[in-house]
Amino acid sequence: MVYVFHVDGYEDTEMIAPLDMLSRADIPITRVGVTGKTITSKMGFTIDADIMPEQLDLSDCEMIFLPGGPGTKNYFDKPVIDEAITYCVEHHCYIAAICAAPSVLAAKGVLDGKKAVCHFSVNDKMAGAQLQDSLVCVDDNIITGCGAAASIELGLTMVELLRGKDAADKVRHGIEYRG
Repeated sequence: MVYVFHVDGYEDTEMIAPLDMLSRADIPITRVGVTGKTITSKMGFTIDADIMPEQLDLSDCEMIFLPGGPGTKNYFDKPVIDEAITYCVEHHCYIAAICAAPSVLAAKGVLDGKKAVCHFSVNDKMAGAQLQDSLVCVDDNIITGCGAAASIELGLTMVELLRGKDAADKVRHGIEYRG
């Protein structure tokens, strides 16, 4: 199961494209409404969460995913985010974040000594990380993407890590992705 943490102000493409890639690979997804049941994106679109934070049970967690955007500020100081990150670190589950959201991982010390990417606007909030120059970066169980342009590549990387190269290639072929 991939748990996607939704917050008001998420960047539309950074949430939708990776979820589309995961869905095409038949990977189960649960959307957690961190800032409410109905979440409003940066562009004003709404989406309903599947569960609220108090309903979260990570016992079947393979990965958590934090989409970025201006809503990233809504991840900080939220117990459900702290608990999910701690669970993933302790159980060696994958942690994916894109755009500004890797700064949440940096603030928690998860990126100390790890290679990572983020949106250039939060480079100064990435203390401890070894910043790379790529769309997507994988270091152990941490997957980071630099921004909206990396959204499909991030989603395909998530599929490959969870279900293998063949599954990712099938999705890649199906959408005619040539990146």
